[in-house]
Amino acid sequence: MIDLHHIDARHDAINIRLEQWARWVQIRPQPWRMQPMFRLYKAPPQWEPRELRVEANPIEAMEIEHIVSHLPEKHRHALRWFYVYPYITDSRIRRELGETRAGLVDLLHKSRSMVVNRLKQHLHTSA
Repeated sequence: MIDLHHIDARHDAINIRLEQWARWVQIRPQPWRMQPMFRLYKAPPQWEPRELRVEANPIEAMEIEHIVSHLPEKHRHALRWFYVYPYITDSRIRRELGETRAGLVDLLHKSRSMVVNRLKQHLHTSA
């Protein structure tokens, strides 16, 4: 069985940065898309969602976005699917990319490695 969500230990650090990037990139619901009657409604405090939200560093997120946007098309598409659009089924992505399940896993691992290498390259050129 091939596990799409297995991340190598060498990619732990970049996985964290990519997850933060995904939080920064995700499309947020727009308040004006609701019925006007409910627009100013305030729920009682006991119904308010309580979640601990970790904010992403926007500068790091923009750096990752710049790197991801310059990856080859298949790699870029695979990373965006895995981190930003996880609700899309893997069969749809495999069909769009023309990959097998093992090919998609390999593509994700290579994409993470490319991001790591480009970050290192960016650090060497900016220093």
